[in-house]
Amino acid sequence: MSVLEKLHKSSISITDIASQYWCEKQMELNYRYGKSITEAIKKGRYIHEELEEQVNIPIILQPKGYADALYKSLYTSYMALNALANDKKTREVAIYGSANGYKLVGKIDQLEIKDGELFIVEDKTRGNDNIPSSAQRLTHKVQVVFYYRLLRDIKEQSYTIENFRIAYRAEKLSLSEEFTRQLSALGVKESLYTVDAIAREYFKSIINLPGLSDTLTIRYINQFTGKEIKAYRLKYDGEEAEGMLRYILKYWNGEREALPVPKEESWKCRYCVFYGKECRVWWPQKQL
Repeated sequence: MSVLEKLHKSSISITDIASQYWCEKQMELNYRYGKSITEAIKKGRYIHEELEEQVNIPIILQPKGYADALYKSLYTSYMALNALANDKKTREVAIYGSANGYKLVGKIDQLEIKDGELFIVEDKTRGNDNIPSSAQRLTHKVQVVFYYRLLRDIKEQSYTIENFRIAYRAEKLSLSEEFTRQLSALGVKESLYTVDAIAREYFKSIINLPGLSDTLTIRYINQFTGKEIKAYRLKYDGEEAEGMLRYILKYWNGEREALPVPKEESWKCRYCVFYGKECRVWWPQKQL
């Protein structure tokens, strides 16, 4: 049984990959026992929703199954990409790709067009104005690096609509009748009433975007005031990205068990709900 099957997953999210750089063992335990939704997570989601509503027109769709949910992701992203040309900014764009046969999925916080170039911006919310630690910034860097990689692969057509069709069996998926009625109420053209049709438009929209800048931005926002704390900018490094990919795939390929944090980073355990229960790697009474 593959690692994905053990965790009841069909794809690897970019959030999973970033989490591997915080604590791989915690990432795995989140899937085995369920992730706790803290107040900080709820507040962060609320801030993201507020930012999205400032830029994108809300699209109300209620999926009834897997095909509907995939369609909604593609359609809302397609509409956001269309708005980008006029507004020069859009948010919450789903992104798809692959690595060594694994499906990779993610959602880019913000895309901006400046001086004819396309820029990726990743937003992170914080409960205070303190600058995040280097360990936290690393996970955010990993996230934005992989967003760049997936977006670039679609733009350069190394990951194509054909790859997507095979991976998601897009041509065989059927929307529910109720969901089709919702699309009709929104004024969506009948020619777009299939996952395959909206996927074609989504891929076409990305390919037609301006050239992708290799300058990536991570922006930290106070979750109470909504004010920017600090923005970090970095350059995409292809060799560094390949190294990241090799590291994370050793886990997903089953070449090694999920790694706990090293001893010098055991301070992270104080913030982990599994510490002293499902995980006792650095628990003082682990022999009990």
